[in-house]
Amino acid sequence: MTTDDSRKPSRRKPTRREVRHTTPADAHYSKLTRKAGSDPRRSASSSRPQRSQRPSANASSRRSATRAGASGRTGTSGRRGRESRSAHSTRRDESRRTANYETLASGARRKVYGKREPRRSKPVSNLPSTLIGVAVVALFILGGVFFWTHRSVRVTVNGSSEKIRINSTLERLYDKLDITTNPGNYVSVGGKVIEEGKGYAFSAMVDGKELSRKQLTAYRIHGGEQVAFGDGGDRTEKYEVTYREVQPKLIFQGGWGSVSFVKQWGKPGKQEVRTGTVSGETADGDWVEELKDCIVMTKNIQPADGKKLVALTFDDGPQATYTEQCLNILAEHGAKATFFNLSSNETELPELAAKVAASGNQICSHTNQHLDLATLGQADLVSEITTAHDTIAQLAGVDTTIIRPPYGSFTQSSWLASQGTISASVIWNQDTLDWSLPGSDVIVQNALTDMMPGSIILMHDGGGPRDQGMEALPQIIESLKDDGYTFVTLSELLASDPDVPAEIAAGNATMPADAVWPTEIGESTTDVG
Repeated sequence: MTTDDSRKPSRRKPTRREVRHTTPADAHYSKLTRKAGSDPRRSASSSRPQRSQRPSANASSRRSATRAGASGRTGTSGRRGRESRSAHSTRRDESRRTANYETLASGARRKVYGKREPRRSKPVSNLPSTLIGVAVVALFILGGVFFWTHRSVRVTVNGSSEKIRINSTLERLYDKLDITTNPGNYVSVGGKVIEEGKGYAFSAMVDGKELSRKQLTAYRIHGGEQVAFGDGGDRTEKYEVTYREVQPKLIFQGGWGSVSFVKQWGKPGKQEVRTGTVSGETADGDWVEELKDCIVMTKNIQPADGKKLVALTFDDGPQATYTEQCLNILAEHGAKATFFNLSSNETELPELAAKVAASGNQICSHTNQHLDLATLGQADLVSEITTAHDTIAQLAGVDTTIIRPPYGSFTQSSWLASQGTISASVIWNQDTLDWSLPGSDVIVQNALTDMMPGSIILMHDGGGPRDQGMEALPQIIESLKDDGYTFVTLSELLASDPDVPAEIAAGNATMPADAVWPTEIGESTTDVG
């Protein structure tokens, strides 16, 4: 019996072309397909188009027909029927294999990527072209900046219009225009000429302003300015620097007046000492720490805006009879006054001293024992002042550094010897001479003569019989009030003058901890006392 070989599966190996088109691109597909028991090389052929399947079926049919013809056992019609069935069977098997492969491939995709489809890689941008474009733009910008910062501008030099590159120095402008000026000299730190003509070549003014040597070096042309070159200045030799401490001096300012006060406390300064490297000379240089001399100003008080203020003052108290009368008169007429007390008297009448302070009037010092301070040595003078201050603070509860020197005697030497223990020395403008007992009418006349805003009236509540003064006091108060004057304490009067520092006007200013009291008197414009 002859076997029909056309029904047997073909054992032909796939060609290289068939393998290339049917092998899956993803390795996962091959692994999963082999696990399912299917050969991916066979099943992959089912995914090819139908036209690529037909040549394989026809070739199989032709081989079967050839074998049948060679045996002579199969006729023509039989061959065609078998060829038709064989082709139909081949297409059916290929369709099943294709469906099986697609099912396995879909499952493989879900296992590898989950429910989502695999990502597609993004297309690569054209990076080199972008970089070239950025570089071109950058070069264009840099080129523009370069040309802008190196452009030429016009300036007016000694009246003529000139052209020069922007940001040029004045020295370059000077050299370019070949300007002729007379140079300065090369000098020592003390100003002596070491070598003529070896100083700075020129000086310069820009838009009418003279430039310092430092400004001249730093200046850059911006265009449109007016530059004027002139003769050069002297150039100082190089020098080495050391430092010295300079102590303050006591300086007196102002003219005659009823009040002398500390306008500025003294502080030492620190100054360079320059030693020339060529000449060997030494000279004072710049101040590293500013020197502050102690300044005492003397003046008559001038209230701001011309306010008609006046201060009544009483010396030599407290005294049991007259101080009480004085307080009563002041209260009755609504006036204030300042009491310059002797601390030795306060020791005998401490309650009265406290009463004066509590009445709204002011207490200042008339020293301790009413000694002439100008005749005392430094130690005795300081003791007379500080003893009074301490006693008044203890008995009256008042801190004060304002004194009225007995007899009005307080000189520049007295100020120097005081060692900063006082802030102000106050005398008077109107002396009533009540101590001489000239009669109440004369006392009134003396108080009112030459009265002006800021005046200080001198009277006494101690030191002897003061009945005439107590009789004159109400008339003095009423006459000045009728003339528009207001009676104020000494501190209130001092505070009305803008020249008096606020801490001095307060009446209790002390020398700051960082201040130094002078040991010598400097050049002064007035003689105090």
